Amino acid sequence: MQQTQYTSDELIRIFTALLDSYDFEAEVAIFGFRKHQFIKKKKALRELAALFIALWDLALQKSFPTERELVFEEFVNRYSYSAKGSNKDVELQLRSIEVYVTLLQKNRDKDFSEVAAFLADLMLEDQGAKDRARLKLALAIRAMFRLIFDRLI
Repeated sequence: MQQTQYTSDELIRIFTALLDSYDFEAEVAIFGFRKHQFIKKKKALRELAALFIALWDLALQKSFPTERELVFEEFVNRYSYSAKGSNKDVELQLRSIEVYVTLLQKNRDKDFSEVAAFLADLMLEDQGAKDRARLKLALAIRAMFRLIFDRLI
């Protein structure tokens, strides 16, 4: 087993700072919600944060394959205790993280269109709006992954 020079605490601290500072407004704008659709915006922010966390898991798999499981589990445990919101919101977020981790396993970082389609279907009702959002979401997800991967360490 190859030992890295980074501890799980360091990796988690770096990612937590990135997650806390990331502004999802550009991604939320893709959905085209109206000004007063607060519940939909809140759901979109929760889903995008869950996706962001799952993308970090994907980046860990590429850079730290042997340590990935331990680091990610430790992060999720810490996150579940420190996450803001009700227990129901935290539980929904944790389930969403699992869903996105599973979805990302198929194509990994090669193609994000399936994840984008899932997210568009989840957030939008109109088929035309879904179709318009899918490509933009796939590109936004790729950009999020690049940012996470580039700042992993």
